[in-house]
Amino acid sequence: MKNFAHLLIYSLIPVIVFAQSNTVNIDFEKYFEDKTMRVDYLHGGNSQSESFKIFAIKHDGAWGGRVKVMNDPYNLGLYAFDVVDVASGKVLYTQGFCSVFGEWQTTLEATRIEKDFEESIRFPWPKNAVKIVMRKRDSTNTFQTLWTETINPAMYANASHTGSLAKVRYFLSNGNPKEKIDIVVLADGYTAADSSDFSNDVERFIEAFFSVEPFKSRKSDFNVAAVYSTSPVSGIRLQESNYYPANVLGCTYFTFETERYVLTEREWTVRDYASLAPYDFLVILLNSTKYGGGGIYNLYITASAKTSTAAYVMVHEMGHHMAGLADEYYTSDVAYQVTVPKYEPWEFNITALLNPQSLKWKNMVEPNTPIPTSWQKEQYEQTGKIDINGEPYYAKVGAFEGAGYLSKGMYRPEVDCIMFSHSLKFCRVCHQGLSRVMDMYVAK
Repeated sequence: MKNFAHLLIYSLIPVIVFAQSNTVNIDFEKYFEDKTMRVDYLHGGNSQSESFKIFAIKHDGAWGGRVKVMNDPYNLGLYAFDVVDVASGKVLYTQGFCSVFGEWQTTLEATRIEKDFEESIRFPWPKNAVKIVMRKRDSTNTFQTLWTETINPAMYANASHTGSLAKVRYFLSNGNPKEKIDIVVLADGYTAADSSDFSNDVERFIEAFFSVEPFKSRKSDFNVAAVYSTSPVSGIRLQESNYYPANVLGCTYFTFETERYVLTEREWTVRDYASLAPYDFLVILLNSTKYGGGGIYNLYITASAKTSTAAYVMVHEMGHHMAGLADEYYTSDVAYQVTVPKYEPWEFNITALLNPQSLKWKNMVEPNTPIPTSWQKEQYEQTGKIDINGEPYYAKVGAFEGAGYLSKGMYRPEVDCIMFSHSLKFCRVCHQGLSRVMDMYVAK
């Protein structure tokens, strides 16, 4: 969304984004117990280096994640981890993701200091010893192994799920969490006296989220639970000058010196509260009237719940969080230095168009649509508005220059999309990417 930073990293092979891997599905009950293992670790370093150190291994509640597709097939994210059975060498579970550290590493501050960040990975509790393999895209944007760690679950067999004592309420319950897409909504900056207000804001999120396709027609595939994580004082850090409330999840404006970008560095606290209900995706609602939020692939979103644009922020950020969708806008300031790529982006919805014949969404392009596709770019840059009637390829899939924070050399699938503007509609390529991710979580 506008003025929100979103990390842009590029993969090596243009078409692989939409190609499923050839890994075999895993028999869940053979290799896993019905609970969640959470590995908390410190991820530290600077702009040129990084390291990992395990802090704790926890029982994180019942497993509600993927059981049909255990190996993430879409090669999304800056990072990915594999859970490998030590005895057989078989990959049991994979997941791509992005992180706060991964974004911070591209900022100016990371060139000056070293810093540690809380991070966690979660996967079904293995029955036997496993090796965790952490991978990251290198300078050629190919995944390389950064860190490995062997875990013997027998050492943690007596670990109990402690969680917090916060109240949990289901707003939408459509079935077994292992067969549904599970969203947990957390509260930041809401006091105990604000609990009714938080309930209303959760309802607002649900209304906004399920008013947009592809979520609208798949509402029965979702469970939505809220965790009433209360703060001692109302509000979010730096929603106004010199305002530093002790909000429980630690969310703050001015993340990476970008006023409207809101993240937290207390990931372990976030996950402690979230673990009270099975979840695939996390929403943190902010008790603030200041426009802001953020979204990171397979981590969480934040969204100010008290603004007139709250619905847009919530849905836009869920595009980032659920399917790693890239920002398609290019006229707003962001926290990172972005250059024309030498490699094809890994995201579903942007392309460097290095080989127009291999456009990754070419099966959605009509024969008479030129690639690249013309649009009234100069007029948009002057007015900030799209003239629907003046766009010959409006609502057509093509390759429209201007995307991923770059005016030149990067292309988006349609003239308009919620990842480009406040249109409250995903383009067909984003729609397809979201649908593919959702399909992994729904067991029918």
